[in-house]
Amino acid sequence: MTTPTLDPKALRAITFDCYGTLIDWETGIRNYVTPLLERAMPSRREQGEARPEVTPEAWVERWERIQFQMLRPWRPYREILARSFDATMQYFGLEAFVDDGPGLARSVADWLPFADTTRALRRLARRHRLALISNIDNDLLASTVGHLQAPFSSLVTAEDARAYKPDPAPFRLAIERLGLAPDQILHAGFGWRYDLAPARAAGMHTAFVNRHSGRHSGRSGPEKPEGEPADLEVPTVAALADTLGA
Repeated sequence: MTTPTLDPKALRAITFDCYGTLIDWETGIRNYVTPLLERAMPSRREQGEARPEVTPEAWVERWERIQFQMLRPWRPYREILARSFDATMQYFGLEAFVDDGPGLARSVADWLPFADTTRALRRLARRHRLALISNIDNDLLASTVGHLQAPFSSLVTAEDARAYKPDPAPFRLAIERLGLAPDQILHAGFGWRYDLAPARAAGMHTAFVNRHSGRHSGRSGPEKPEGEPADLEVPTVAALADTLGA
């Protein structure tokens, strides 16, 4: 954890990336796709050594790359989820059915917060206004907000901004809706390219929630940027609350 270079008392609001920072989306997607992979991969008795071997972790990593490539031009995230699901199954040469992609969108309602999230948000809300800036549709975010059990002053989606992060439009819209100067806002996220870099460019303070820190996940985790680091680096939202004295 780094020592803060900003005055927590000067912060009026904290905006959060939702999926990956507050919500454990990787586990959510793995839970959805695991039984589909088991169904799609035939037994060795059926195909011998030709049986494809695709782990849920490998599937999610490839899916993430594919869906990021679909963020421009803007289209509803439900459509991106369906298209990226089909494209990932095709990449691995696995059978998919017509409702599997839309089912991934429906599964968003079942994705749950990290264990520290809910209590930490409520602590932070005692001193700061909270908001979400998320690359998702309004109805999908609505299915998630109830899990967070925290008061949000504003919910900003890619659907509202008609653009996906790292486009600056969602950040500009969040600043406008909060009615604050950018330097009165801290944006917290786990991704550099899609959250922290554009938030910094918009004049906001930044907190890197590095949930991959100190644990082996099988993945490399978010890449750190060249140049200036975030104002804060913490392993969890609970640690962010501790650092800000909430």
